[in-house]
Amino acid sequence: MLANLKNVFAPQAIRQTLKALPPVASTIMDSYFKSRPTHPLPMIGVAELKAVVQTVPVVRRDGAPIPLLEESVETNFFAPMPIKTQVPVSASELNDLRVMMGNQSSIEAWKTRKIEQIRQTIHNTTEGMCAGVLSSGKLSWPVQLPGGRAADYGLDYGAPLEYEPAAKLTGTSKMSDVYRIARAMHQKINEAGLGGKVEFLCGQDVATVFIDMAENYKSTAKDAPISIRLGNGEVQIGSYSIKFMDETYPDPLTGQWKPKLDPKTLMAVAVDVPGTIWYCAIDSISANNAAVPLHIVPVKRDDDTGITLIAQAKPMPARPARSVCKCVAVA
Repeated sequence: MLANLKNVFAPQAIRQTLKALPPVASTIMDSYFKSRPTHPLPMIGVAELKAVVQTVPVVRRDGAPIPLLEESVETNFFAPMPIKTQVPVSASELNDLRVMMGNQSSIEAWKTRKIEQIRQTIHNTTEGMCAGVLSSGKLSWPVQLPGGRAADYGLDYGAPLEYEPAAKLTGTSKMSDVYRIARAMHQKINEAGLGGKVEFLCGQDVATVFIDMAENYKSTAKDAPISIRLGNGEVQIGSYSIKFMDETYPDPLTGQWKPKLDPKTLMAVAVDVPGTIWYCAIDSISANNAAVPLHIVPVKRDDDTGITLIAQAKPMPARPARSVCKCVAVA
């Protein structure tokens, strides 16, 4: 049965199943990390990273920064950690599969369910990593080490631009106050030499303030020179559209849901500055150490109670930190 499952999850079979599945929608990856090449090596060269992020990144281990380039030692590559997930296949499930082995459509349906489960987990993890890169300029993700100890690994691409408003926004703020903040953030990105087209995102608390402003606007709309409109998960203030970003993702260690964007933050993003997710070669003999978006290998459990599907991918997101400007807009 193990040999049969290895054929079921052969690389070519996985590719065919992934092609047939509908794409997984995501707000951060789809909007700001559209370039997703495979990389033939398990490591990324500093020169390649610098071409995307436009600075020399800094390696971070357990929160402590370590320069990639020093006078005494030169590190030319960064090896991203893989995302690994395990899906158990019990002995009773294997017996059911043995009965289905003559029915190709049933086997295909079972395989598709497993791949979809694994794909969703890896995609959600990658989306969370991208959200951190976009909002903080850091690729920072906890990993579980032998013995149960957790550590933080990643890269520091530099700090995003920041804007400090003269006053925090409230439900009674003027439309012109929002416009001035948005315009100043847009100018900061332009002055950094990055991006012409800019999009705005706001956290949950900022969105709540905009909703209050829209309610208060109704009584003064007749004489107001700048309008505010709500709809489709965004607010339109003058010429600026600001998308509400109140989505969350589960923390990989605690399981608690974390916001993709700080609730009090207004963020401007240069959308014509590309973000990249490299899919690096994975460290797997069964995959021939190839660069694939997803690899799955069935392994017999030591306690002889079934088989475990071990899946892994090695995504590496990067983006210029100075293509983003952040503002803590509400108290």
